[in-house]
Amino acid sequence: MAINVRPSDKRQRRVAVSSTLIGATIEWYDFFIFGVISALFLNKLFFPTFDPTTGTILGFMTFATAWLARPIGGIVAGHLGDRIGRKTTLLWSFIIMGAATMMIGLLPTYDTAGATGAVLLVILRVVQGLSVGAEYGGAVVTVVEHAEESKRGLYGSLPQVGSMLGLLLGNGTFFLITRLDQGALIAWGWRVPFLLSAVMLGVGIYIRGRMAESPDFVKAVEEGTTEAQPLLTVIRDYPRQLIAVMLAQAAPNTFFWMCAVFMVSYSVKTLGISQAEMLGAVCVGAAVEICTLPLFGMLADRIGRRKVFVGGLVFLVLSAFPFFVAVQSKSFVWIVVGYAVLLGVGHSATFASQASLFAEMFPTSVRYTGLSAAYQASGAIFAGPLPIIATLLIAAQGGALWLFIGYMMLIAVISLAAIMAGTPHYTLLPARRVQKQSRPRSAEASV
Repeated sequence: MAINVRPSDKRQRRVAVSSTLIGATIEWYDFFIFGVISALFLNKLFFPTFDPTTGTILGFMTFATAWLARPIGGIVAGHLGDRIGRKTTLLWSFIIMGAATMMIGLLPTYDTAGATGAVLLVILRVVQGLSVGAEYGGAVVTVVEHAEESKRGLYGSLPQVGSMLGLLLGNGTFFLITRLDQGALIAWGWRVPFLLSAVMLGVGIYIRGRMAESPDFVKAVEEGTTEAQPLLTVIRDYPRQLIAVMLAQAAPNTFFWMCAVFMVSYSVKTLGISQAEMLGAVCVGAAVEICTLPLFGMLADRIGRRKVFVGGLVFLVLSAFPFFVAVQSKSFVWIVVGYAVLLGVGHSATFASQASLFAEMFPTSVRYTGLSAAYQASGAIFAGPLPIIATLLIAAQGGALWLFIGYMMLIAVISLAAIMAGTPHYTLLPARRVQKQSRPRSAEASV
């Protein structure tokens, strides 16, 4: 297999970082706006014949379908990324996501097409899930493999900045359109964020097309050390890493989607807080996290990825109860403070450090596959069903949050136990050299 790519230099690092950052921003913007619409409008647009609670659950189930598709997208993209290259796989995942998002903006609602619109919505949401399943692992692997050894924590945090920019951009767009009257919002306003994806798609294709292939992957191809069946190799040789990443990622996933999707729905529909205030609070939290992610990435380079990740998990456990108290106060100021602290400190610490931490758990030959499969499986198991689980737990207590708070804290403890159990560390070298030097039983135990 011939790949004509220059070795990574400073210019190529800048191109890799900028293309990954901008591509991740646009890709996650496309994914996040569906989360907002599922929290605020989906039951009215596609499930209006059901009572509000059932309609909300059906909307969240549509949201969750993407999470079921994400592991499949991660596995397929991981196989292609480990076989034919990171660059091509990432480019096509981006194109597929942009096309699906635009088509959602053109869908007929229940009023004009009955159940047909809902069926098409689910199909397109599955396509979004396949695409975003391909995105995360490829973006992280690409930027970390381009990075200097002493800056992999920092570089690995930058795709995460892109995802927060996507959240900020998506919520900011909906924040602006909620200024429309309710009739215009339901009639056409909700379509605008999806249709804007057309402009972003063209920009993203141009930028991603300029990115060079990962130097680690190029070297693996030249040395003939790529795997014919990377997923089978991961399952056979690296099950410990697979399970560790899957469980360690559970808390960052659930806490983030609790903030970004469920609490928006709960606060608007149960507490009577305005849509604009909740979307504004999410935007503030995302903006704070954008600022702190590179700081935690640099800290991970100085004191170790695992220490920063563990510190973030501990903070999430301790901040869960105060966050819910802040939301239930119905005070916009306290809600903003809650979002800024939980996202900007606890989630940011885990999110910034996990990219380089998880990437270094797998050798080059299976890195894209291993990281994607574990990360996306975690999302399907823990994050996708979260809004449904939260709705059911709160309903079981007649509106009280205690069971749900306990559930969130339990997930954080599980993640803490998984990462503290110890996971092997692989330096970013071609696969066969790594495997000879760092087999699981003799690998460096800490990052």
